[in-house]
Amino acid sequence: MRLSTLVAGPRRLAAGAALAAAVIHAYVAPEHLREWWLYGGFFIGVTSVQLALAWLVLRRPTVTVLLGGIWGTVGLIGIYVASRTTGLPLAPAHQHRHPLVAGDFTNGVPHLPGAAGTHVEAVGAIDLSALVVELLLIVVLVGLLPAAFRRMTTNLMMALAVAAWGIGAGLALA
Repeated sequence: MRLSTLVAGPRRLAAGAALAAAVIHAYVAPEHLREWWLYGGFFIGVTSVQLALAWLVLRRPTVTVLLGGIWGTVGLIGIYVASRTTGLPLAPAHQHRHPLVAGDFTNGVPHLPGAAGTHVEAVGAIDLSALVVELLLIVVLVGLLPAAFRRMTTNLMMALAVAAWGIGAGLALA
């Protein structure tokens, strides 16, 4: 199903946001490659997918492309949030790690207790820049969806946010 009634302005804005996010991820990929090949490969993959998304959004995207862009970006933001709060479960074997205590505000960011061996990264300006353009991307892509898909998608995102909040609150209280 092609969305023939899409206005070019929002599509260009979404493509620009995807392109900006891709540029940011490409910029930090070498640093992550030096840290661990899997981290760097992830960033290269994210860059490639975001470039493809920018191109597809400009070419009159299908509902599938829009939903893939939305949920892929939501997942990417989820990984980002985990890396800044509880730490990622995958890490290079040589990396020194230490568990955090609930309520620890290292670098001004509240941390949930992570499993032994987790590593929580600090939040930087480049991180926040990517987050802002990815949130913009989600908003615009949701706006490009037909009404029924837009309603379903926003309801699912709200349910996911409430569930994540509940899980986080439960972990913090445990």
